[in-house]
Amino acid sequence: MIALLALAAAVQPIEAGKLVIGGEAFATAEVLDARAMPDIGGGAGLLITLTPEAAKRLQKLSTALAGKPLTITLDGQPVAALMIRGPITDGVIDLPGHRALPEAEALAKRISGKDPLPDDLAE
Repeated sequence: MIALLALAAAVQPIEAGKLVIGGEAFATAEVLDARAMPDIGGGAGLLITLTPEAAKRLQKLSTALAGKPLTITLDGQPVAALMIRGPITDGVIDLPGHRALPEAEALAKRISGKDPLPDDLAE
């Protein structure tokens, strides 16, 4: 019985935060993947991949904000502000590494509500 309770506790869903990109809320279901990306300097950035439908919304937002900052918040707290040079057409937001790897991993889990997808589909 104790083993079952421990297993149930281990598979509890990760509590996702409220993600807002450019002033527009994005649901957890609209995030295909969010992962920490270690960089050469020892920090870690984030890579956020949206669903095709959410990618279309992001493209509209980024088109309207060309030459301006795109602010990303989670639960009202700033995550990043990117200068938009042109439309983001692939639904992928690459945030530079300004945090420690454990912090970036925890943030990625809060953004997506789940662990990152495996790098290899065979995993």
